[in-house]
Amino acid sequence: MRKRRMRRIMGVFLLAGMLAGVGAGCAGEQKLSDQFDEAEVKSQAEEVIRLLNDGEVDTLVDDEWNTMLKSALDKDAVRTQVLPIIEELGAFESFDKEAVTGGKDPDTEQEYAVAVVKAQYEKRKAQFTISFDEDMKVGGFYIK
Repeated sequence: MRKRRMRRIMGVFLLAGMLAGVGAGCAGEQKLSDQFDEAEVKSQAEEVIRLLNDGEVDTLVDDEWNTMLKSALDKDAVRTQVLPIIEELGAFESFDKEAVTGGKDPDTEQEYAVAVVKAQYEKRKAQFTISFDEDMKVGGFYIK
């Protein structure tokens, strides 16, 4: 039952990213566009993870999510579906490996950046795939 719930949650995140035109499955297809700064993308991804770790759902959704992701993954969904996953990981310890790549939505021609961040927690590691639109708002979010 628990694995089924986790798969459903992961599906929501992947769907949210695809709806925003920045699906995690596109990561690695293109190099980062000149519209993005790699250090800024990494820093912003770490900030998103910190807000999540601190349980700052209102700030995360209001300030960091783009419009498409807000409609697909609202505050209640983050509180009921994402925070329990974070709590199961235990206390946050450190960021590990990070990679940044880019992509372009074939329908809208919109450029996006994808940060893949591995983080060490007390109980185990987690991998976050966070996609950013040209305004540096989160358009796709996935935890593995």
